Amino acid sequence: MPTREPHDLIATAIRTLEDAGGPGPAPATAWAPGRCTLVGEHVDYAGGNVLCVAVDLGIAVAARASATSRYLVASGDTVVARSGAGPEGDIGDRAFAPVLALRERGFAVPVIEVGIAATLPSGAGLASSAALIVAVSTAVLRLLGATLTARDLAAAALAAERDIAGIPCGPLDQRAVIDAADGGALLLDCRTGDETTVPWPWADVLLVGCDTGTHHDVGGAEYRRRRKETESGLKALGVASCQDLRDALIDAAALDLTVKRRLRHVMGESVRAGEAAEALRRGDVAALGGLMSASHQSLRGLHEVSTPALDAVVRAAEAVAGCAGARMVGAGFGGAVAALVTRTGADPCRRAMSAACGGGRTFELRPSPGVAVLARDVVRD
Repeated sequence: MPTREPHDLIATAIRTLEDAGGPGPAPATAWAPGRCTLVGEHVDYAGGNVLCVAVDLGIAVAARASATSRYLVASGDTVVARSGAGPEGDIGDRAFAPVLALRERGFAVPVIEVGIAATLPSGAGLASSAALIVAVSTAVLRLLGATLTARDLAAAALAAERDIAGIPCGPLDQRAVIDAADGGALLLDCRTGDETTVPWPWADVLLVGCDTGTHHDVGGAEYRRRRKETESGLKALGVASCQDLRDALIDAAALDLTVKRRLRHVMGESVRAGEAAEALRRGDVAALGGLMSASHQSLRGLHEVSTPALDAVVRAAEAVAGCAGARMVGAGFGGAVAALVTRTGADPCRRAMSAACGGGRTFELRPSPGVAVLARDVVRD
């Protein structure tokens, strides 16, 4: 097992499995990080650019073959037992979707039992669903003694979440959770699939997060509506990617004003992501923070996915000395805020963010390597 996986959390996942399912053979284990977008939200499904980091909050799983032909998943006090792996509307949907996705790729995956332990908050916009699916996929591959390339593992995890669990997500989360390099951000071009690693240049500048406690549902009606509006606008203009959009093209189009706002967001957000990568390369804290704040303004005003709680936390962070910028992360409609802040300003920023949403949990978001680095026994070149 790679030494950089968090052994304490993995031990908790093993105990959770054994408490729920009883003693049995030693399980295969895995850990996957979460994802924090720096700039580039709601553009992966529009073929845009995204700058993000994998973070050291994540999800550990322990998986073993079932001795009773019963699927079982345990997380905290929640235990679900089933006869099948297909979606049933409970926590097993994401835990068992990798079984079906890997079977579709020719792997003889048995009926499994899974224990889960997490430091990553659920529903906060930090890719907890993708982290869980990638962790289970990795553990199952270890159980089988099998391997996949990073790109194939990401494709299997995306199929598990989108096609089997039914969540209309783009490719960002799976690629970030798997492909993130050690000590850097990932610039992902969702039109071509190309990626670039941008080193994190600072020892004294960090990301702090605050979970507002109002959790989003990436599969909910409003997310689906934003995606439909964006994709319908791209289709009407005859472009495959938001990178092909221009102001004049949007201005001249006979489109609903709401659709035009969605297109302006994805066009501008993709450009901002590229500019943010350049700011990171230069070590320009003020520029990166300003782009993060501009991203939030666009998500609030053009894509309309923010909430009063998210806006309040962003304002509170931006008012703290040492904070260069802040934005909501994830699909919106609730979730978390991330702020770019100097180390000396981190604690005041965390206190201000928490107070702005009535005592929300705060945490440092340190860049983490992805599963392709952590699980080299499973992820092959």
